Amino acid sequence: MSECLSGCTIRGQHRPTCQGDECHGCAPRPAEFGHLCPWCWQRLNADIVDSPALARYLWALGRSGTKSPPSDTKVSGGEPSERAVIHGAIDALDALHACLASWAHLILEEHPDGEHMSGPDERGTRYTLSTIRELDGETFVRPPEVAGVRDPEATSRLVRWLLPMLPWCSRQEWAAEMRREVASVVRTTMARYPVVEERRAIPGVTCPACERVSLMMDPPTIERHTVQVACSRRGCGAVYSEDDFKRLTRLIEWERATEATG
Repeated sequence: MSECLSGCTIRGQHRPTCQGDECHGCAPRPAEFGHLCPWCWQRLNADIVDSPALARYLWALGRSGTKSPPSDTKVSGGEPSERAVIHGAIDALDALHACLASWAHLILEEHPDGEHMSGPDERGTRYTLSTIRELDGETFVRPPEVAGVRDPEATSRLVRWLLPMLPWCSRQEWAAEMRREVASVVRTTMARYPVVEERRAIPGVTCPACERVSLMMDPPTIERHTVQVACSRRGCGAVYSEDDFKRLTRLIEWERATEATG
């Protein structure tokens, strides 16, 4: 089994050549989803699934300017500026959408069936203008690129296109780069503009993979129609489908009933 391309390691396990007394674990975590370990696969899916709700929130914040601004948004004099919040939210939305769109563009370029595939629905997407440059007597044309959105639902449509492509993405050499870049944009934006968290812990149920009470449930979304359950431990990161979780809970109920009847 190959190693996770993100460089993830297993805490408490070491390579045979490890000589560091202060090393907390350097054995590579195996890749179980293409080139990604379960933790990286879970994070990539979660960050992309979270993007439409974040886009809608940023759009509403940018349009209204009535929400409390992030504490680090300042103007001269140190007072938060409503105008700065509005522009900051719209800029963050544009950057989020442009990041996801750049990966969609790469998929269309590199997928074996890319020439025959339909790309994402581009309604509500805003583009840059094409530019022409001359260098050493040669003329270069830079085609338009995605610059942002005119409608937050454009991000939802883009995510619905991306989600079925993620298994193929996980098998590409750039899978870890995609995971890191999407996480950086989504997590940084969510830290500045927190959205109400719908993910919740599942009490009293242990993860079958690591036997810890560490399962989290993500409710269905417009883009992903089923519940997803995943282990929140970085050392595990196992992902379970809705059917997997139903079978698990039925097994737990049966075991508890058996213990109760002696």
